[in-house]
Amino acid sequence: MGNTKKERASSRCKDEFMQFLNKLITLYERDPKIKILLYLADLAEPSSIRRISRNVGMSHKNVIKHLKALENIGLVEVAYKQSNLTLYKLSEHSRLWTLQFIKCRLYNAITDEIVV
Repeated sequence: MGNTKKERASSRCKDEFMQFLNKLITLYERDPKIKILLYLADLAEPSSIRRISRNVGMSHKNVIKHLKALENIGLVEVAYKQSNLTLYKLSEHSRLWTLQFIKCRLYNAITDEIVV
């Protein structure tokens, strides 16, 4: 026999929750700070403000503002600093969490394609 009403309702609720969660994640991915975190997570080495700016599509001034905010809360740290060059990287703790976020996001995208 088919699924019971309770199982169908539970499945529908789970599907609706996953859709809501994916919309929420998509919204947060548009956030400038999240864009910077995701970009830095993809790199093996620290990055300059100019390179970050170019790759996330933000002005130099805005990247500096968001990097300072991320640095103040401990998600990003200065890896190298001289008078005309500052390189940023994710802090080790935030790197692990950001990579886990990317992994979950990829898994959800793959399973959504399979289910649909």
